[in-house]
Amino acid sequence: MLSRAGLVLSSAILCGCGNGALAAAVIPNDGHDTADLARCRVAASQDQPLVPEWPASYKARLEAMLLQGAVAVEYLGCELRIVDRCQLPGSYAWKRTTLSTDTTDIRDEDELYAKLPLGAALLSGELRTSGSLHVQTTVAGQLQLVGEAAHDLTSGAECARATHLVLALSVGAFELIAGGEASGGIGADLGLVELGGGARQSKSTIRSAGDARSCADATDEAPSVGCRSPIQIFLTPIKRSVPLEALSPLPNESR
Repeated sequence: MLSRAGLVLSSAILCGCGNGALAAAVIPNDGHDTADLARCRVAASQDQPLVPEWPASYKARLEAMLLQGAVAVEYLGCELRIVDRCQLPGSYAWKRTTLSTDTTDIRDEDELYAKLPLGAALLSGELRTSGSLHVQTTVAGQLQLVGEAAHDLTSGAECARATHLVLALSVGAFELIAGGEASGGIGADLGLVELGGGARQSKSTIRSAGDARSCADATDEAPSVGCRSPIQIFLTPIKRSVPLEALSPLPNESR
């Protein structure tokens, strides 16, 4: 059973971050060549995608939906869309974990689609320009699904498009860097990195959120104010007792 502290904490983390009028969170891959779409289909088998590359509005929508119950999503290739009308039981409670940091290095498009599938279409141009991308993350804990979330979503058109449930969301701080090397000191907003033979390569911060130093201030009751940005989403496939094609989405539901 979700404790009173868990309920209060989930609201403290997410309140004010979402806007019900926002469109569903979706990063489309329409218009890309068949090679990109093939990479997306491979990426779809990954049920723990990183999300720091998401625009702030997409993260806000996810955070708002986490307050309303278990979140169902449609996850196909490099596209993850919240199924807004699929209302499910369950709630999310804060769990502090051992403070951890990690750096994800990306040097070509194959690595981009494998490691950051949800933002690959948006970041491919930046990768070609800068030559490399690096994501440095610090995680202080998770919002974890508790309660009896429905896995067998067969009783309504509202959930027909849903393919996965959100089991947890890791939160913390991050920096997304273009250029340079991870060992070159990620953290500067703009700088020059020394390369072999005296060459120099510029690096810049594309996107960042939170303050990694403040993540150490997380408690069992709540994360610190500067360390609660969505970092990684954990999904589980939805199990159905009837074939998906037997369910019809609502006529006015946009894709």
